[in-house]
Parts: sequence; C-alpha cells; structure tokens
Amino acid sequence: MKILKRSNRVYDTSRFGQPQIRLWHRRGKGKKTPCYTLRCGCCDQKLEVYYSEDDLEIGGVNGAIDDWREILLPLLMVQRRYEHFVDVRQRSKVTVKKSLQRRAPRSRSARSSDPSW
Repeated sequence: MKILKRSNRVYDTSRFGQPQIRLWHRRGKGKKTPCYTLRCGCCDQKLEVYYSEDDLEIGGVNGAIDDWREILLPLLMVQRRYEHFVDVRQRSKVTVKKSLQRRAPRSRSARSSDPSW
C-alpha cells in the first residue's frame, strides 16, 4: 500500500482554496494496527482511521472494507465499474463537451468556403 504524504501546515489553502486536511501515518507494531490520523486544516479536530487487509475502523466504527466502499464511494462521486473505479464527475464533463461539439452549428463563412455547398 502506498502511504500518502503531505505538508502538514495549518491553514494551507494553496491546493483547493480551503484548508487542506493534515495527514499523519503510524505503522503497525505488534498487535497494534496501522493508522492514519486526519486533522482539520484550521483547528485541532481529528479523526483516526485504523486499517488492515480485510477491515477498516473510522472514528471508532468498525466494518468490512466492502461495506465502507458501499457507503463512502457514492459520497465521493465514484462508481465501481468491473474491477476499476470511475470518477462520475469527470465522465459527465466529457460527455457534455462531446454533445455540445456535435450540436454546434457551422458558421456561414465555413459553408461558403466549402466546395460541397
């Protein structure tokens, strides 16, 4: 698993225009499972996420990974397609652009220069 790394500056709005979530990772040792600690970008609120190969505990609520996917992916606007995950927002923007390109009328100057007219 790739471990995410970020700069953990307080109130860093450079990427998204809102305070960026600060992130820490703790490796598992012995019986302790690995953990991500997520902190608010502007205050000291925090959320701990413990994970293993088959389950996930977020804020003290333990559940199977597939159960968390079923709950969280629709909130993040991500759909599962076969073995891949697809961002619904990106797909809809591409289809809108293609539909607008098909409907765009040709200008009169383009028609007059075209020998088929």
